[in-house]
Amino acid sequence: MKKNSIQKSRYSRYFFTVVQLIRRDLRIFKEQFWGKCLDAAIGLVITVLIFGRLLPTYGLASNYGSFILVGAIASFGFFEVIGRVSSMIVDLEKYRTILYILSLPIPAWLVFTYYGLSWALLSSIISLTLFPLGKLLLFSQFDLGQISLWKIPIIFVLSNLMFGFFALWLSSVFKKMSSLSHLFVRVINPLYMFGGYFFSWTAVYALSHTAGYLTLLNPLMYVMEGMRSAMLGPTGYLPFGMSVLALILFTLVLGWDAIRRLSKRLDCVQ
Repeated sequence: MKKNSIQKSRYSRYFFTVVQLIRRDLRIFKEQFWGKCLDAAIGLVITVLIFGRLLPTYGLASNYGSFILVGAIASFGFFEVIGRVSSMIVDLEKYRTILYILSLPIPAWLVFTYYGLSWALLSSIISLTLFPLGKLLLFSQFDLGQISLWKIPIIFVLSNLMFGFFALWLSSVFKKMSSLSHLFVRVINPLYMFGGYFFSWTAVYALSHTAGYLTLLNPLMYVMEGMRSAMLGPTGYLPFGMSVLALILFTLVLGWDAIRRLSKRLDCVQ
């Protein structure tokens, strides 16, 4: 009994410490909130106006605006957390303020987990503001009747968790500030362009079965397909359960490898 009570007390301290760290991040984020909302709104408005209003006049499908709208909302968290990668790499190489957090009375693996969770939470806050704005921009083109109210929270949370731990993994892979110049060209742009933002998985598979299977290695594909299945109806997209399971798997694998790499790099004692 005494051993169990000691363990419970230790876990409570761990939980309290992580919560306080996230609260600190939220206080800092509060000062940036409206600026980030404005940036996100400008990006969404431009995207919807071009793909939802302008390009249909050139023969693009009339419902392509809602297709892109959902993709833009789903992918916003991806670009939001990617911005954290550069800050983390700079800190690891130059400032090393992370060493202070590692000195707190919690395991090193939990410190790295905290980063992934915090980044996921902050990106999701901004992403939430895009849903009502998207509806206002497209009006009748965006049919609320197709939305699955139980699917959206699931895919939204899993997508942002994957984004957070994917950013953590990138921070562990790119070790120098000079390598940041390769990040967009070698990682971000290929993932984005082949991640289903402009097309559905069925369209790729119909064109080439091999290409379709290869895109299943891209975690962004499951974000896009899962969100569109939840907001535009399941027809024409990957099975929702498949997207959910894939995102859970990607999050666990990326998180585990990121923690392993960072622990080795900082010579942490677990």
